[in-house]
Amino acid sequence: MLKINKNISLITYVLLILCIFNLSENLNFNNIIFWGILFVISYIFSNIIFKYKSLFIGLFAIAALYIQLVIDQYVMSEEFFLNSLAVLLIIKFSELSDKNNNLSFNLICMVVAVASLIKDQGIISSIVSFSIIILLVINMYFIQQKELLEFSFKNILKYLGFGLSIFPFIIIFYLIFPRAEINFRLFDNSASSLGIPDTISLGSFSQFSNSDEEIFMLINNGYSQDDLYFRVKIFDYMEENQSWRPSSSYYLFSKFKDDFKISNKIDLNNSYQIILEPYKKKWIPSLKNSQLVNENIKITKDLFNETFISKDLIDRKKNIKFKSIKTNLNLDEEILKYYTLLPKTVSNKLKLWVSENNNSTKVDFINKIYERFSNGSYFYNLSPKKTSINNYENFFFNDREGYCEYYAGTFVLLARLAGVPSRVVTGYYGGELNEVGNFYSFKQKDTHAWAEVWLDDKGWVRIDPTKAIPKENIINSLNNVFTTNDFSSNGLFSSKFIKTLGFYFNYLDFVWTQHLLSYDDKQRKNFIERVLNLQFSKIFIWIFAPLLIYILVRLILSINSINLLKFRLFIILFGKRKNLNILKSDTLQQVYYKLSSNDKQKYKLFFKVFEEEVYSNNKLGFIKIFKLVF
Repeated sequence: MLKINKNISLITYVLLILCIFNLSENLNFNNIIFWGILFVISYIFSNIIFKYKSLFIGLFAIAALYIQLVIDQYVMSEEFFLNSLAVLLIIKFSELSDKNNNLSFNLICMVVAVASLIKDQGIISSIVSFSIIILLVINMYFIQQKELLEFSFKNILKYLGFGLSIFPFIIIFYLIFPRAEINFRLFDNSASSLGIPDTISLGSFSQFSNSDEEIFMLINNGYSQDDLYFRVKIFDYMEENQSWRPSSSYYLFSKFKDDFKISNKIDLNNSYQIILEPYKKKWIPSLKNSQLVNENIKITKDLFNETFISKDLIDRKKNIKFKSIKTNLNLDEEILKYYTLLPKTVSNKLKLWVSENNNSTKVDFINKIYERFSNGSYFYNLSPKKTSINNYENFFFNDREGYCEYYAGTFVLLARLAGVPSRVVTGYYGGELNEVGNFYSFKQKDTHAWAEVWLDDKGWVRIDPTKAIPKENIINSLNNVFTTNDFSSNGLFSSKFIKTLGFYFNYLDFVWTQHLLSYDDKQRKNFIERVLNLQFSKIFIWIFAPLLIYILVRLILSINSINLLKFRLFIILFGKRKNLNILKSDTLQQVYYKLSSNDKQKYKLFFKVFEEEVYSNNKLGFIKIFKLVF
């Protein structure tokens, strides 16, 4: 069994654990095993002394970094940089035998703490990062000591006070100094399963929707869950293999700029706010008919598709505000024809069904498709039967089992066969309402696809054919809107209890993130101006609260009979020390003999009690001393 190396302080072990914890978010299993093996090897090396140890560990570090690069698929991204910090930290743990190596270890820990604060503004990550910084100060203090102080409760309070003393300065630095988005990414890492696929085939959503990873949060402003269709990508062109792909905004603008007109923009005086997680994509989810509250040159709006794109990857949490608008959109014949294009490979059986049922108005035909999906013969299933790629005919007439892109893709295909301009819209739908904090949380599993059809008198109209499926025909679903899970149990470890507990934690994280992101450059300048004008606000109470609480606790714990007597002696000698030539080295008897005759007579009993309390075994006790002093 391995024993703790006595040459390594307990705080060093704690620092290593906290740093690895902060860097291990979303770490895959192979990486966890690799770091575990590294730690075991480093621990063994920390107990062994041999010639050229430093050279050997240096070569070992190079090999470990190469293995980390292999695990990260040879992509020098931000993740590789942070993972490399963890590797170096674990290896440095093997040579903490002298002050210089200990200082290097602490320096890496400091970089980890700062990088974690930049990367993730979540409450857990922030608390851990602040704890690392405080412990670093204490550990640096330890390193400079010639002798390690006894690890007693008294000294623990001393170390804690030493660490908490820098806490206000950390907060003030955060409030005063501007924050720059430091980006460690060298090359774009596109290997991510978050978001929406670049092309839609039957079954393409299966590898994208099975994840609980957070994508964004919506601050609830009286929204109904059924109205929360957040747009990300529009698929408006069907390839020869019957896969859907999006048309670029550049192509649409260059080809149809004269066939597309927006007029009569009206502000509806309604806004909403979303907080984006660092999902490392450029798209920004938004509701239909939205506009940025504050114009941002790094975010552009695709007017054809009513979607928003960031020029940079979303690799930090971001707070974005939109406002709802109403516009009149006019599409001419050329662009409407584009939204009816289909390849020649479309099934003849589907064409026949459309010709037999398209015998009235566009709206009537759209309703016929919807009614067919709702007749009870179609099922919602995340694991439908595997058939040939993009066999819409087989799905529509035979299998009748699938999920959102099956229904949306088939709906748009049938609408286009009838000459109705239409397109597939993808994004996130529904989310989960946090009843504690009144905000919606959207996860990757909330990805969804629906349809939009063009009606001359209404413009683009949303149709969600998946909603046509009867509840009893939903075999399985990850989306909260379609799921039929019942959380009725109220037991301590019931699903409902755990879910409620999760709501409270997510609410704390939400409040922390919201305040952190809302503190922008304008508020920073206002804060500095108030400080310079000596207009201190409540925030200073929170800044210095930990230190004030610590001082109060120390004062309470220091109240004993000896300290009460010392306090009384201080009052007796207040303003007299210089005149009486009382030195700090004077004993109680020496102090007593230097007093005036009147004071000697007056405080004779006090000095006698003080001397007995210090040197005698006959203690008067705290209560009697308190009465004597006061």
